[in-house]
Amino acid sequence: MGSETSLSDTSTKQRRGLRKFLLNDKNIERNGYIWNMIGSMMNAFQSVFLLVIINRVLGEGESGIFNIAYANANLFLNMGKYGMRYYQVSDVKHEHSFGDYLTSRIISCAAMIISSLIYVLYSAFSNSYSPYKTWIIIFMCLFKVVDSFEDVYGGQYQNHDRLDVAGKVMSVRTFLLYVVFGVGVVVFKNMLIALIITVATNTLIWIYLTLITYKDVKVSFGKVSKARVKSLMIKCFPLFAGAFLSFYIGNAPKYAIDKVLSDELQSHYGFIAMPVFVVGLLNNFIFNPQIVVMTKLWTEGKVKAFVGRVLRQIGIVFGITFVCIAGAYVLGIPVLSKLYACDLAPYKLELLVLLLGGGFLGLTGLLNATITIIRFQKSVMWGYLSVAILALLFSNKVVSEYGIRGASILYTSLMAILSLVFVVLFVIGIKVGMKKQALEASKSQGA
Repeated sequence: MGSETSLSDTSTKQRRGLRKFLLNDKNIERNGYIWNMIGSMMNAFQSVFLLVIINRVLGEGESGIFNIAYANANLFLNMGKYGMRYYQVSDVKHEHSFGDYLTSRIISCAAMIISSLIYVLYSAFSNSYSPYKTWIIIFMCLFKVVDSFEDVYGGQYQNHDRLDVAGKVMSVRTFLLYVVFGVGVVVFKNMLIALIITVATNTLIWIYLTLITYKDVKVSFGKVSKARVKSLMIKCFPLFAGAFLSFYIGNAPKYAIDKVLSDELQSHYGFIAMPVFVVGLLNNFIFNPQIVVMTKLWTEGKVKAFVGRVLRQIGIVFGITFVCIAGAYVLGIPVLSKLYACDLAPYKLELLVLLLGGGFLGLTGLLNATITIIRFQKSVMWGYLSVAILALLFSNKVVSEYGIRGASILYTSLMAILSLVFVVLFVIGIKVGMKKQALEASKSQGA
């Protein structure tokens, strides 16, 4: 009896300690920035960590399967998230309740699960996947459903100036899934079994962390309105379409490799493409904390200050890209070869080309967010659609003829074209927004 009481007391203390860690913060603004950076880094390097374990324990063929499974899962994650995070965070006037956002997320996640299953089964048939590979892709898609639900809570925490809590929840959950998946692969020597265990554990961890933070952040659920949910889904559809097409564009080389090359070459491309996401990652954790501030500048009509912040962020993207390319030129191939226990020396040029594409990726992400802030997001979908059509038309042909080098050049070319399109859309959006603000000002003066 005494032993059971002691265990219960220990469990209660641990729960209180975790809650205190997640919720208590003396400097919310500074630590929100720091924990967002930590959580974003851990999330972005998730594929890197898991790929290292898989390659060292199971080999290059399994790494190639993981690479395409992870790409497919993240493609459909964009459907689950529905491009809503920036819109939700920048909803400073609270036009929609949290209930509206959560209801819309349930709808988008249901669509994500159904669509991903249909797509995976179609791909399995057309590309002659083995049952093992098919099930891995299916469970990887299910694994990412939790990311989508965490995102809507994280967006609401950020909207209530508790980005620190969102960052800590993401960090703790990601660290634990690293451990669970890594141990699963090492113990069972089977990626599918490890993935099934990780999906179940990941879901339970997220539910627990949300339960001990949601009420204390004092986020009001609010009333759910079918009309508002419908309006929200319509407003964010261009953002979803843009994010979905964006991810397709970025991963078009992987899909082409899956179609015309081998799982081993897929793994090689995945190894050298890994640093690409560093540029996007660094830009995200520098830019994300600025969203609310920039939204206020725009809504207050301080256009010059708003544009100045955007230009400064563009300069940061270029700076980060230059540093990453310089570092990769000297250390990239030796470090990646050591990390993945694979000779990647033949791919040095491809690595540098991909990193340049990573810079354009960071720029498109930044411009996408700012276009959303100025509420010109409907135009984003058409920009992505035009470049996605180019990817669809040329990917298989380029990769079939030029292999991994062709895949690298294809990626960077698509990102460069997309960046140029977004610059044009941003300039047009600023001009349209300024006209609207001037019209509203004249109406208020006339009244």
